[in-house]
Amino acid sequence: MRTVSWTRAGVLLLVLGACREPSSAPAPPPGTSTQPLLTVEGSTVRYNGQILSWEQTQHWRQVLGPPSREQQGILTWDELGVILYDQDAKIPGPESFMVLLGRARHSALTQGEPEFWPRKTFSGRLLVDGAAITSRSTINEVNREKKGASFNRDYMSGVYSYHVGDFYVRLDYGHDRSLTSFGLDK
Repeated sequence: MRTVSWTRAGVLLLVLGACREPSSAPAPPPGTSTQPLLTVEGSTVRYNGQILSWEQTQHWRQVLGPPSREQQGILTWDELGVILYDQDAKIPGPESFMVLLGRARHSALTQGEPEFWPRKTFSGRLLVDGAAITSRSTINEVNREKKGASFNRDYMSGVYSYHVGDFYVRLDYGHDRSLTSFGLDK
């Protein structure tokens, strides 16, 4: 008889504990080394609050630190999960950058990954025009949360994009419908 009472009391405590208000402990501050914050507002990119200049690739190096690898104008930050393309010497600054969010390719038939892809995916917080974007974000969720232009289907299934001024903003989904990357090209 007592066993039943103790079991009921335990279940009651579990239920009551689950109904409490969530802890009011503050969230970790954005931009901490354990959770970097990358924000994109229009064509302005910030990393932990610092603007990344489209006019100087060197500025990206100063803010993000030295790239893990650099080959033929492609700078890769393996630990961060970011790629910067600076391949045209006639254009000052980078031409585009990409945030790797997942590893699924457009087609299940595609094998392997490009050599320049980061060894790790981006583990921080990515906000694009106010919408939080993760590898699990659906296009409808992103468009519902973001301000400004919506992502629309592009030239192939799994690619969604829009233009803001001279910039091309893009989301790539893999064959499994998980979000693979976010990119911004000038």
